[in-house]
Amino acid sequence: MSVAKIDTFDRDQFARWYAKRHLQTDTGVEEIYHLPTDAPPTEIRFLEVNNMIAEQTELEPIDFGVDSGDSEGHTLVVLDVTPLQWNAVQKGNLRLPSNWTLAGKQLLEKRKD
Repeated sequence: MSVAKIDTFDRDQFARWYAKRHLQTDTGVEEIYHLPTDAPPTEIRFLEVNNMIAEQTELEPIDFGVDSGDSEGHTLVVLDVTPLQWNAVQKGNLRLPSNWTLAGKQLLEKRKD
């Protein structure tokens, strides 16, 4: 990883942009949290509370494959959870993937009813 990538990539700005787009395009998404703690500097981690997905026993994030390889190259990794799973994660009854934490979580978007 080059220094230029880290110097030119504004993770928070990209995270806000992606969050707005995800909320607009996925009607099941209720809330989007950015989880930057312990993530690599050019990785955006989202936890999305989604009421239109099937509940899984193991939480598995998906890499959206957005790295363009230029000076703003980065990855977007999204973990979709149901509202029930989100409650379990917050209570510590359901574990996040390895190296993911709620410490420092930022609510970026919330659907308004």
